[in-house]
Amino acid sequence: MHDESATVPTGGCADDYVLAPGVIRVWFADLAGLSAHRGAMRALLSDDELERADRFLMERLTDRFILRRGLLRLLLGRCTGRDPAGLAFDYGTHGKPTLSGGPSFNLSDSEDSLAIAVAAEGRIGVDIERLRPIESADGIADRFFHAAECAALWALGPERRDEGFLLAWTRKEAFIKAAGVGLSMPLDQFAVEVTPGAPPALLEIGESLRGEVGVPADWSLFDRRVLPGTIAAVAAHGTGWTVETRVMDASLSPPGRGPG
Repeated sequence: MHDESATVPTGGCADDYVLAPGVIRVWFADLAGLSAHRGAMRALLSDDELERADRFLMERLTDRFILRRGLLRLLLGRCTGRDPAGLAFDYGTHGKPTLSGGPSFNLSDSEDSLAIAVAAEGRIGVDIERLRPIESADGIADRFFHAAECAALWALGPERRDEGFLLAWTRKEAFIKAAGVGLSMPLDQFAVEVTPGAPPALLEIGESLRGEVGVPADWSLFDRRVLPGTIAAVAAHGTGWTVETRVMDASLSPPGRGPG
């Protein structure tokens, strides 16, 4: 038994962990501010997770893995009323972790920025990226993106193209993760809205994918800019979803919240 788990401060109100139908709650954290909790988080991890953590050659990568998996366990434990250290994940064909009996969840990180999306049930995915110049954006888009996305990106001015690329990237990654058919899904076989300021949307799904994932009207896409200098996208199967956000500070209490 990992008795150190009791030393992890959590904060927040009880309602933060009640998952209402049709609501996706996304927890954001800056891992750089949580390094003091590394030991307590490590105590929550399973043997296989510890083995994975210790494979990293750089200590900061090990620490990030421990913090993000510890936070995931902490949140899921609160949402289910179960011991975070006792949660046993199932890994499907494509390696995406799930929890028997729910809830649905997905995790993404970009350096020290972390996003964890949780819902009572359903197919959901999240992706977060730092807003930054992308040196090879045009080449990546031309090689991997849908023709409609490439045309829309080229229509943007140079000062908006990096943002448009990252909008495309996060939305596409979130959709792939929600679809649950593996990261090998061809990026050029579906299209998302990439123009900054336009509502996020899944615009097209190729015929070859529709048997597995359906048509664009079957899906919802959202953007959230919560942590400074980042953008996150959330994808969910179905319509009528509400996305709420929480921000965990150094004490792991989530003072920031909102549906917007």
